[in-house]
Amino acid sequence: MLKIGATTGGPSFVDPIKDRIKHLLSIDNQVIELGLLKSHRIENDSFFDEEDIYNLKQFKHVSIHAPGLFTCNDSEDSIKRPVRYPSKDTEFFIEKLIDIAKSVNARAILFHPDLVDDFPWLNEKIGDLLVFENMDNLKKLGRTVEDMEKVFKQSPQSRWVCDINHIYTNDKTMKLADEFYAAFKDRLAYYHVSSYGDIHDCFSVTKEDTILKGIKDISKPLVHEGGVLAEKGLFEKEIKYIEDKLNI
Repeated sequence: MLKIGATTGGPSFVDPIKDRIKHLLSIDNQVIELGLLKSHRIENDSFFDEEDIYNLKQFKHVSIHAPGLFTCNDSEDSIKRPVRYPSKDTEFFIEKLIDIAKSVNARAILFHPDLVDDFPWLNEKIGDLLVFENMDNLKKLGRTVEDMEKVFKQSPQSRWVCDINHIYTNDKTMKLADEFYAAFKDRLAYYHVSSYGDIHDCFSVTKEDTILKGIKDISKPLVHEGGVLAEKGLFEKEIKYIEDKLNI
């Protein structure tokens, strides 16, 4: 059985995080990622209460995506600047992330490596929950195996999230996925999956099946980042599509 779920922080979501969690739980309780990439989501305490904690604890695999952008709301116009770790602003984020992780039994807290200025500092704060994802072709760090080797040298206890969409932006043949897996399969925690389409889309919509070649270990959880899943009710169709293409 494929262990697949989704992020609560997809770009096209318009409903509150509370409702996204309920929606995903109504479909399956395998995997969820609490998507807090935009800072206003973690700064707004109203989204996270005892009901959310209870619902998140029903999932077998919970991860948390740390803030990467300072924002006021979900609109693209609200983005102020990238988050940097550490900074005076991010002390609150770290404390909040750790509290949430403990309350929902999260297995990982995910960071973008290009936003980290002090890896030993982050190692001490996050410990064994620390995971990093490989990055897309617009980033200065995290695009290549060599980049990620530098990251893991500075954070030897950290694990890897394989983002197959990001690999695709760097190599349309997906041969780079083989290189990443060969180098870091022992660190692999889970996958980020989505077709490219409109940055993060559904394979059943775009038919960009080449990207699915990046999945090398189907025993690992898959977190789908296609935000259209909830609005259009595509999740069940998308799961079936992915399973068919992976011959599961």
